[in-house]
Amino acid sequence: MASGENLSKILQNLLKNVDKTKFIKNLMYKYNISYSSAERLAYFKKDWFPLYYIKEIILITNNSSIRFRIQDEIEFLKSNQPPQRIYKAVKFLNPEICKIAGAHAADGTLAKGNLLRITDGHESNIDVLQKWIYYTFLINTKKVRMKRSTEEWGIQLKSKVIGRYLNKIFGFPYGSKQYSVREPKIIRQSSLELRKAFALGAFTFESGVGIKHEVELCVSSKSFRDDLSQILTLSDVTHTTMKKSSGGYWRLWSGRLNIEESRKWMYFFEHGTKKWSLLSYFVDGYKRKGFCIKTAIDVLDKTYPRKSPSKITLKDVLEVIIEAKEVHRYELANILCKKCNITTYGGKWAHSLRPYLYILKSCNIIFIEKRKFGKKKSWGSIVREVYIFNENFRSWLLPYD
Repeated sequence: MASGENLSKILQNLLKNVDKTKFIKNLMYKYNISYSSAERLAYFKKDWFPLYYIKEIILITNNSSIRFRIQDEIEFLKSNQPPQRIYKAVKFLNPEICKIAGAHAADGTLAKGNLLRITDGHESNIDVLQKWIYYTFLINTKKVRMKRSTEEWGIQLKSKVIGRYLNKIFGFPYGSKQYSVREPKIIRQSSLELRKAFALGAFTFESGVGIKHEVELCVSSKSFRDDLSQILTLSDVTHTTMKKSSGGYWRLWSGRLNIEESRKWMYFFEHGTKKWSLLSYFVDGYKRKGFCIKTAIDVLDKTYPRKSPSKITLKDVLEVIIEAKEVHRYELANILCKKCNITTYGGKWAHSLRPYLYILKSCNIIFIEKRKFGKKKSWGSIVREVYIFNENFRSWLLPYD
């Protein structure tokens, strides 16, 4: 159903010279509606007009060029079926609707009956999704914690209007799209700025920003991965794509980021979300001050939680350094193995510890000194980095949780 301040006037003018009796009968038989319903439409006794009715007027008056003017006058949409909500009519692509399309491509499901569900492990992502939907359609959505996982949030709504935008305009199918999803053609053929908005929605919901200061994307659809890769290339963002699938997945990753590259990647995550914040800490540093040890451990553990393949966490590393007061890398690796009940960690040179130590140094929680540890068998001295716990917690700089 469509409505607009001047929509009724335009439709009335188009029907001025049309035989109303024939028009009513045509509506009744073609669309299987009652005489009274067809009569109300023909004599404009309603403020809302079905889209099929508008289409029929264009056909019966043989005036296809008027459809663009009619489209301009449609201001709001609603469905006849409950729950009845009034939506702002979106007539042109804008960044927010492209972000919604990107989020849906990444983590959304559209079921028959227009039941839309988009979920994510970061609550902040659902918060910005709600803002995109409100800005685009002027409707509020309810955020819920998903029953199957206490660490997953989402929105779920039944909406024929939004469902049709996703299905008819953007071409997303009902049901599974895991292996076939890609950037919608209408966005792919638009401006780079709108394509970047789509990529922002997709990366915000699908990719990961790890403790190693790199971005990774792993999806089942090669076309989806390649579309996002093309947008990054056009945006001068350095990245690598896997030429073959691994375990049925197609990967894209940034490699370890420097500050300049991190700034470019920040454009592809919505401001204020968890992943955007992780990149911003690397670019601008940590800002929070004055916390006790327990609070610092909690904040860092929340900011950099355990990932499924990780043997250790930042919390593990910090707790060992707090207890030891000072320790070099190989001692730290050995203590962590015992603490976490693992055989080995970090390889011969314990390089896997580097990202954790970099974060603790950036937070001013540890100092790093190079010290001599005796002579080498051949010549020279053994020099190792020693990590010293900074007990002046008021000088620590922490992320915002």
